[in-house]
Amino acid sequence: MNLTFRALISNLIRGSAGSADSETTKRLRALSLFLLILIITTLLLWLFYYLVGAVFLSYVTFIAALLGVAGIIILRKTNNLVASGHYALFVLWATLLLIKWNTGGMSAGSLLLLSWIWNAALILMAIYIAGYLGGTIWTTMVFLETGVAIILSRSGYQFPNLLSPTISPVYSLASYLVGLLVILLIAFQYESERDAVIEGDGTKSQALAESKRYVDTIIEASPLPTFVINREHRVVQWNRAIQEMTGFSEQEVVGKNVHKSLYADEQRSLADILVDEPDSIAKRFAESIVSKTESGAYQIETTLPAVRGGIQAIVTVAPVVDTGGSIKGAVEVIQDLTRLSGQKYTSHDNIEQAVEGSPSPVFTIDSNGKVSAWNRACENYLGYAFSQVAGKSPLTFVARPFRKSFRETVVRAFKGETCNGQEWKYYTAEGEARYVLANAYAIQASDGKSKQCVVVNTDVGDLKLRISKLERDETETREALKNMTNEYSLLRRNLATYIRGKGTGVFPEEPEVDKLKKEMQELRKEIEDLKEEQ
Repeated sequence: MNLTFRALISNLIRGSAGSADSETTKRLRALSLFLLILIITTLLLWLFYYLVGAVFLSYVTFIAALLGVAGIIILRKTNNLVASGHYALFVLWATLLLIKWNTGGMSAGSLLLLSWIWNAALILMAIYIAGYLGGTIWTTMVFLETGVAIILSRSGYQFPNLLSPTISPVYSLASYLVGLLVILLIAFQYESERDAVIEGDGTKSQALAESKRYVDTIIEASPLPTFVINREHRVVQWNRAIQEMTGFSEQEVVGKNVHKSLYADEQRSLADILVDEPDSIAKRFAESIVSKTESGAYQIETTLPAVRGGIQAIVTVAPVVDTGGSIKGAVEVIQDLTRLSGQKYTSHDNIEQAVEGSPSPVFTIDSNGKVSAWNRACENYLGYAFSQVAGKSPLTFVARPFRKSFRETVVRAFKGETCNGQEWKYYTAEGEARYVLANAYAIQASDGKSKQCVVVNTDVGDLKLRISKLERDETETREALKNMTNEYSLLRRNLATYIRGKGTGVFPEEPEVDKLKKEMQELRKEIEDLKEEQ
């Protein structure tokens, strides 16, 4: 029985789980809980007013409970936070207005104890549920209500009081204390959200650090000579392949300008030119451009006379940009065409040895479109032994949506193009998905007569998941911080106006109110500090 009741309550609160984002889901659940508390509270008030003989108020609270039930039904059917939120706030405001009007709560002597403290609670709930705009609307409504109450009170209007004189003082004090408790609970909810934002920032920072390490590992493990420079033209990454190509260690290069052996002209490398003058590359190297992309990356065939006595190379250069699109650095990848052509193998006698020795998953495709070489890294990565794929089409492990791109890339490679940065999806022998970033190029086969297409693969599956999660966390964190900043700004003004009663002269200062205001100011300062860190 207890489990059934608990499941029922959980289902009522969880009725809005199908919303678009976590922030909206949280507020929809908060609204469901608010309506549930409203129903329970109004039923208890119905019983209290009935027992003390306030028949009209018993009708009012019973109808409010029914309207609360209708609100939960509407919320579950529509999942509309704005409409359902304003509906719930209207039920609360109308119920409080009728109760205050008929219990002396609108008169001058009772403004402090009941009317003002609950007006503040109503505004805070409006801010939390309906946001900044909703809070402004209900603040205006409470202004009008308060103005009417003051005008009627000063004109001598006698508000009815359905409660007996012996009950009224205790009733008013209890109402004040409960209202103050509600305000504190809302304040604790804001504090909980602030902690969640801080925790989210910590998670985001950790994800950023892990993603950076992952990218660093990919660059370091790449079989192609690669380096990265920053906005100040200082080398920040220099992988092992380019150390072997140039003869300069990482310690000799990182933090300094690119060595002149990699210059594309008399003064700078292609990466340096891309950082300073990205639009000039298309004009200066128009006859040497192999390909270019809309993102600003270029492939240029050039000669590097100071590397290994002179090599012919395909140099790929791409910008590193921030979220605003500004260039913060550049990546440069060098492919030695002299070595890839089969003319000057220095470490291996044939292509099979070259493929087998690569630390990355590499396979080759012959002119008939069949797998002709398959290294051990491929066996470990995809789970197929060479005997299982030799002489077969590689399309057997390429995901269907990517097969067209795969075929076109292989055809282009056999025509002499170098195809870098191809995003494909493979399936392992166990049926698991593997996402790769692949480079494809053609070389002479060991017989010296035919060509083969070499496909070098780099796993990016974990990186794609991390980046996707990081983007979601960043969006949610920014939205939460923006909402909380706006809400706290309005909260501070409203509390100063409604709890302290500035300018009305109707009620005195209260120690509890001062304490609450101080807590709100401290919370606001912490949110501003968090915003500066962002």
